Parts: sequence; C-alpha cells; structure tokens
Amino acid sequence: MIALIAITAIATAPTCCASPPGNTDIKITVNELTPQPVEPGRDLVLSVTLDNRGGGAASGIVLTIMPDSPIILKNENDRIMRFEKIIGYGARVETYLLHIDPAAVSGNYEIELGATWTDDDQHREQNLTVPVVVRGTPKLMISDITIEPEIIKPEDTFDLSFRISNEGTGTASMAQVTVALDNLSAVPVGADTAIIRKLVAGASERLSYRIMVSDSAEISTHTIPIVMRYDDESGGNITSQSSVGINVVGDADLCIASVRTNPENPATGEVMTLMLQIENSGHGDAESVKVTIDIPFAGTRTAFLGKIEADDDAPCIFNFRATESGDIPYHAVISYKDDLGDHTTTVDLVLYVGDGGNGDMLIPALAVAALIVVGIFYLRRKK
Repeated sequence: MIALIAITAIATAPTCCASPPGNTDIKITVNELTPQPVEPGRDLVLSVTLDNRGGGAASGIVLTIMPDSPIILKNENDRIMRFEKIIGYGARVETYLLHIDPAAVSGNYEIELGATWTDDDQHREQNLTVPVVVRGTPKLMISDITIEPEIIKPEDTFDLSFRISNEGTGTASMAQVTVALDNLSAVPVGADTAIIRKLVAGASERLSYRIMVSDSAEISTHTIPIVMRYDDESGGNITSQSSVGINVVGDADLCIASVRTNPENPATGEVMTLMLQIENSGHGDAESVKVTIDIPFAGTRTAFLGKIEADDDAPCIFNFRATESGDIPYHAVISYKDDLGDHTTTVDLVLYVGDGGNGDMLIPALAVAALIVVGIFYLRRKK
C-alpha cells in the first residue's frame, strides 16, 4: 500500500518539479484575429500569446509588431513591448487594437510579430507572420465626358463617351454600364450597354456610345441616366446611377411658301400689294424675322415679322406703285435668328406687270371669243 502511494505521488508530481531546468523556447501564437476579412475603415483586433515551452526562464523579452502600411496600430505605445521575465512553461497574452486605412484597397496584407529574449546570456528570437485579408467595396463613377458634335439637333447622330473609374476600395466584377434612353426621344445606334468584366480599385476604362436623336425630340436640355450594375468581392450586387446632360437645339428653316399680288394682274401705274407667305419648316423657332425686297418701285421694302415658331408661317406685305411693265426680277432676303445663330436666305423672284393698255385685254378677249365660237358650233350640231 505504501509503495502504491509512492508511485502515484511520483506520477502526479508537476513536470517543472520532475524535470530539471532547461533551455527557453518561446513561441508566438494567434488567439484571435477579428474580423476577417476586414473592410477598409474598420478596426481589427489581434490577440497573441507568448508561450515559453522550455523549462528555463526567459528574461529581457521584447515583443515588436510591424503591420503593413494600410494597417494602423491605434496605440503607438504597443509597437514595442518589454517584459522582464517569462518563467519556464509560462505564457503571456497581449492584445492589439488596429485600424484599416479607409483608402486601403482589397488584398492580402501581413502583420509581422517578432520576439527577442535572453537565455543564459545568449540572444534568441522568434518571428511570426499573420496574414490579414482586407475586402473593400467598389464604387464606380464617370468623368471626362465628351459629346461630339457639341451642337445636337433633332435627327442628328452624336457620339457620347466617358471614363468610368473605380473610386472605391474593392474590385468590381461584370460591370454593366447602360445608357438609359427610355425617357428621351433618342435611340442607340448599336448596343446601349457595355460590359467590363473586372475593374480593380483605382482602375478606369473609357466607354463610347453612338446615339441618334429623333425628329420629335423636344428642343431643350435633356438628362441621360447612366446606370451601372456590378458585383462586389463578396458576390453582392451594387447598382448606382450617374447622368450626362445634352442640349438639343432648334434649327429654323425659313422659305417662301407662296407669292400673291393684289390685283392678281397688276398694271403699270396701279397701286398694288405683294404678299409673301414665310414658312418655318425647321425644328426650332425663328426669332427677329425680317424680309427685305429690292423691287424697283416706290413703296415699302422691309417687313418685320418677329417670331415664327416651328411648323408655322406668317405673311409679310409690301405696298407700292408699279412704274414699269414686263417681267421684273427682284430678290427677297430673309434674315432670322435661331439657337444656332444668325442666318440669311436670298430667294430670286419675278413679278409680271402689264403695260396698262388694250394689249393687256387681248388674251382674255381671245379666250372669250374662242368660248363663243365653240358654243355656236355645239348648238348648230345639236340642231
């Protein structure tokens, strides 16, 4: 019985007592690293244990932490920590509070831990690399917008291009960039959606679209939505929207729709009225419309019409006394303004003026005589 108690006592004796003192053997182990992965702008907790697995006491211990640049140590006093002693088979736990730079991009980073100590007047060291995964969020934005040509009218085709950049901290995958023309009287010439398979943080790519404006487009400033749909690194889908402004301008197109005189067959010496009907067949309004004629008769030469809207017309009237007969050539000069600037159109015209004698009645008289002859001939045949 006494022998059994002695064996049991030896078996259950502490190891430090049973084994003679030996060399030190300090290991660095990670207890906690949370969260993982960590987002830019968030805090990170790292807990480590300094474990002396040898029987001897380690003295003059120095623990140093050296994180990669996007990982910031919140308490600078924790960068180098000193401990007087860790006994054999003893341990010490240390916790670090770190912060991820908000501008850090997604990637794999490292935290280097190094421990040095003295064992029997000999310098010893132990190092550990702790991997840290930073997972950012992508953010797509557009810039450097160009529109060619700069002046856009209804029925025009123009090129829209812009640079799409990833201003976030994560990688965008399978980005679909759509020019949304649903609420604009325009259609894409080709595809309205471009696909970018991968766009890492800080990268950019230029996209181009060709668009045709319809004939019915409103003369105004229009906003074209740019819709961006893309995946982040965790598989989630992100939708964002930007916009591009375009200005559809109206181009007026003035012409003479009709020319009339009163009387219809003016003669020399008569006071007559010349009426020109001015029509705007363009897409925009014509402002400050003025018509000038250079007919060689005394009377009004200029008519001010003001504004003629698109698909509308207006008369301009000139009164004068005819002082010569024959085919009188003259010019009508139409000047106006529209969204594109000042314009002038010149039209060549001819006015016929009779000489006022019996010769002017010759043709009508002959026509009446011919009708009488035809009538008599018809009556005779009927009898």
